[in-house]
Order: sequence, then structure tokens, then C-alpha cells
Amino acid sequence: MNILILTGRFGMGHVAAAQAIQEEILARDPAASVVVADIVDHCFPQLRRLVYGCFDFTVNYCSGVYNILNRMAGRGSCSPMKRTMVQKVDQLLYESQADLVISTLPLSTQYIAAYKQTTGSAIPLYTYITDIEAHNEWLAPGTDCYFVGDEATRLQLLRRGVSPERVVVSGIPVRRAFRPRPRPAGAPRELLVMGGGLGLIPRAGDLLSALAAQPDLHVTVITGKNEALRRDLAQAFPAFTVLGFTDRVADYMARADLLLTKAGGITTFEAIHTGTPLCLLRPFLMQEEANARYVERHGFGTVLWQRGAEAETILSLLEDREGLADVRQRMAVSLRSLDPLSPLDLFQAERRLAC
Repeated sequence: MNILILTGRFGMGHVAAAQAIQEEILARDPAASVVVADIVDHCFPQLRRLVYGCFDFTVNYCSGVYNILNRMAGRGSCSPMKRTMVQKVDQLLYESQADLVISTLPLSTQYIAAYKQTTGSAIPLYTYITDIEAHNEWLAPGTDCYFVGDEATRLQLLRRGVSPERVVVSGIPVRRAFRPRPRPAGAPRELLVMGGGLGLIPRAGDLLSALAAQPDLHVTVITGKNEALRRDLAQAFPAFTVLGFTDRVADYMARADLLLTKAGGITTFEAIHTGTPLCLLRPFLMQEEANARYVERHGFGTVLWQRGAEAETILSLLEDREGLADVRQRMAVSLRSLDPLSPLDLFQAERRLAC
């Protein structure tokens, strides 16, 4: 069985979701061939550095422009040159000999749907929506099933005409390493600070300066691929553990009492799986605002909507042991409510029905 998972490096969340799905499928069927491919690398090989460079710059320095472009994309197609991509998609499917396509990126969903519409192909297309907000660019008529993070996302899709049987509330996928682990008795207070794959930590210096004055608090900061920020923070706060990109995020998250981070969909669900209470930085991207309100609505953490008292709020949360335990319990209950249906289960069930 050959499965093609399409994604893209617009932030690291889409790629992380693809890798988690790949891991889950191979755990269930080690004989399956599961390939993760970057749709931008394949369709725009000569432009990929420009495309990703422009995205990183816009998110880092022009978030208002990004939000405007995101709203515009929601009113129409988000996939440039969709019709001209049919041949490239055909080549990709031929090379992979895919029996099933899974998408964790709106762009790849749109391209595969256009390919199916143009060629009459019946290849199954499953889309994983990697944020709580079901932005219109995720929707494509050729999608056979949507896997979503929350019941609210499912209801959004139903209001937009998606059939109930085509939506599965499975949570946003995370790797198996993100599982709750017991903390050692008497461990010092531990705060983990993350800025996602791009290392976006607004006003990091001011915030961390206030936290550095706490002698009984250990702070670990992960800046992702933002190497400049890592160097600056490591020099300014020698008592902190300051890391760049690391593949041990699950370990650091599992031992933390509190996670201070941006409201990315993948990071949110990684925290839910490890049972790590969240303190979310004020969102500045559209999709992250919806993720933040999801965290508030379910009692998974606190959002720093008001500027100026962030450090005091963080320290207050760390002192509230009962409150942190309650958050962890809410997270555990939420995980038990998710549908365990995997894309492999669904594909095999539909194939049996077709026979």
C-alpha cells in the first residue's frame, strides 16, 4: 500500500502533522510505503526559497499584511496556477504510485482536488486541518474526508455544506513521543518558553528579564530556527537553558509545569497530549487567535491578552498547583473524547465497501 502525505514548510506545524500521521500509519502497518513530500518543493523547485523566504519575512515583520492576505485567500482560491499544476501533480502521483493522498496544507488539498476534477481521478484525498479555525482555503470539493481538531471545527464545516460523514474529530495529529509522563517528586518549578518553528517570541527580552529574578524557577527557552534570537538570549540569560532547533521538544514539554508559547495548532495539541498547561502569548495571526480562544474555552490554559503584566500572570499560574492539576485533568478528559479513527482504518473500510 502506497500513501503520499503532502505538506509544506509554512511554519513547521504542517510538516510536524505530516510526520505524526506517517508515524501513526507505520505503527499500524509497518509494511506500508508512506512518503512525506513538500508540494512547494515539487511544483515550484526554482521558487521554493523565494516562496518560503517571503512567508517567513511576512510573518516575522508584517503580520498585519499576512492577515490581510489570509482574508483575501479565504474569499477565493488559495492555489496559484491551479490548472497548470495538473501535470505536475500527475507526475508526483505516478512517481509515488499512491493509493491514498493525505494533505496537511491547504495548497496541496486544492491542487489534488483540481487534479481529480480535471482528470476524473478517484484517488482518495484526506485533509487534516491543522488549526481550529476552518479557513475557506482548506475546503475543496475533491476531499473525501476532513480530520479536524475540535467539535467546533466540525460544525464550521457542516455550516459550509460538508457532509457529516466526511468529518472526523480526531484532534490535530502529534507524534507518539508527546505523551504524559510523571514528574519527579520535589522537582523545581519549570517553565518552558517556545516560539514555534520561526522562534517568534514578542518582547522576549523584557519578559525573560522579569522571570530571571525568580531564584526557584528554571526556565528553558526553545527558539526553533531563529538562531539570532538564540544567541542573544543565551548571552543575556546565562542561567537559562536556551536552545535552537531540537528534536527533544516532547521531553522538555513533558517535564514543564507550564508552557509559554504562541497559539499554534500543533503546539497546542502537543501540550494537550503531554498534559502541559498553556500560557499563550497574545496572538497576532488570524488562525492563532482562534486556537487561543479554543484553549480558553476548554480550560487548557491562559491567554495573555493584556500587555504589561505577563510576568506576574505567569508566576501566579506557576504558584497555583491545584489550578495546574485541574488543567492537566481537563486535557486528559479531552483526549479521551477524540475519535481514534486513523486514515488507514478509513481507507481500508472504504476499500472493503467498494469491493
